[in-house]
Amino acid sequence: MKNLSQEVSKIEGRTLGGLIRGSILVRRHMAHNSPKVPIDFGNLNASWFTTTASGKGEESQPSFKGSNAGELASSHSAIMARAKSLAASTGYPVLYMGFTANYAFWVHENVGAKFSRPGSGAKFFESALKTNKAAILEEIRKNVKL
Repeated sequence: MKNLSQEVSKIEGRTLGGLIRGSILVRRHMAHNSPKVPIDFGNLNASWFTTTASGKGEESQPSFKGSNAGELASSHSAIMARAKSLAASTGYPVLYMGFTANYAFWVHENVGAKFSRPGSGAKFFESALKTNKAAILEEIRKNVKL
């Protein structure tokens, strides 16, 4: 039983590595492929986060700009704390990722908007997930091997 528990722990750690690598694929896709994350002040882009059951993830406090910078920073901290708590309560490898800006959903769903950044557009997160689905699953699979 001790050996089995040790092997399960190793699998969970490896699976987490695959989840983290998968989130990196998503983030890179949104930065370099259309539709890209729209950028005006950069606050939406700066609000990106990842966190895991072990607390691994992007821990830095972004530097938000503009008149709502304080609100965005406060919201970011609250959402990060909630995501960490949810991840820790699962008991298995999990990774949360997304954007904490309070307007992220609106921007993501605004298919008729004209964004100033070339190549940016609505559904940037959804597109990155769908496009990279096979690669994400492959990263998880590669990391589960014993």
